[in-house]
Amino acid sequence: MSISRLHIERVRNIQTAALHQLQPFNVFYGQNGSGKTSLLEAIHILATGRSFRTHIPKNYIQTQQADALIFAQAHQEKMGIQKFATGEQLIKVNGDSIATQGQLARLLPLQLIDPQSTDLIDNGAKPRRQLLDWLMFHVEPDFYHAWQYYARALKQRNTLLKTKRQPTLADLEPWNQMLAEYGELLHSQRLSVLQQWQTFFLHDLQMLLPEIAVQIDYRAGFHPELGLANELQHAHSKDVERRYTEYGPHRADLRFKTALGDADVVLSRGQKKLLVMALKLSQIAMLHASNKETVVLLDDLTAELDSTAQRRLIERLSQLGSQVFLTTLDHVAVQQHLNDLSISYQLFNVDKGQIHAVEPTIYN
Repeated sequence: MSISRLHIERVRNIQTAALHQLQPFNVFYGQNGSGKTSLLEAIHILATGRSFRTHIPKNYIQTQQADALIFAQAHQEKMGIQKFATGEQLIKVNGDSIATQGQLARLLPLQLIDPQSTDLIDNGAKPRRQLLDWLMFHVEPDFYHAWQYYARALKQRNTLLKTKRQPTLADLEPWNQMLAEYGELLHSQRLSVLQQWQTFFLHDLQMLLPEIAVQIDYRAGFHPELGLANELQHAHSKDVERRYTEYGPHRADLRFKTALGDADVVLSRGQKKLLVMALKLSQIAMLHASNKETVVLLDDLTAELDSTAQRRLIERLSQLGSQVFLTTLDHVAVQQHLNDLSISYQLFNVDKGQIHAVEPTIYN
């Protein structure tokens, strides 16, 4: 699903922006601090309910304003989200209020590629687990249901561990059973999806980083050969001491292995960025194979990527049918790539929160 019209109000320095007749590629250029990334942030809030820059809504809602509003039209669907400084939100699709962000996320699958993307390789397990679960959400119909039940049981078990003095196995048994049932289901779903993903990943890795072979190493968060139910029983004493649940799919991780060692140790920053792009492009490709198109937010394209990598990335996104919202300081280079590849695009200048469509230039 691609966005044809976008309306933003009171997001950082963007007081009001109304963008029409959006194209497969939409290029936003301007000086640092002009509001380019804030525009991408607004789209991210619409699709996911959260910013990629802060967890606190009042940090992106304009100063002394009560709310921010983002609205989009995509084919026959109209969707909007209103985020309040109090933390509350209102979501509507085609004029009807909906209860959960998940319903909106299914309509608008979204991937973000930004200068901080290498954090996915270098930092803790959470962003890597989120990367896998984004794919799970969009390709495995039963994943969200299983995850909701698992998360509910995990929350109840952790509450008991924190509030009840020396809880016994009998105290925890109902939650152990529920965790084991849905945890094993999540694990099997992840294994199945990961096996499919590996094929797409190796294809995009070869295109972006052909000189290095990388394998995805999935770690379940528990010992599958032992089984989660047994793991929870064996770890009972330690969980009581720690006061939280150590083992389960909520502790899963992905590690990236090369012939010379772990990717976070042996790859350069530039290589890590290309690896992250291959991971995300391969997810987009997997959705594309299921007739699901992805909106891609590409922040600061020309930073840290040479001209060849820029062109490969743009060409691949076009092949996958993605709608791209792209920011850059060097719009001339980006237009050259798009013109050479015969890709339809719209150019926008961003200045102090004001966004204006600009007539594209044809470069020879």
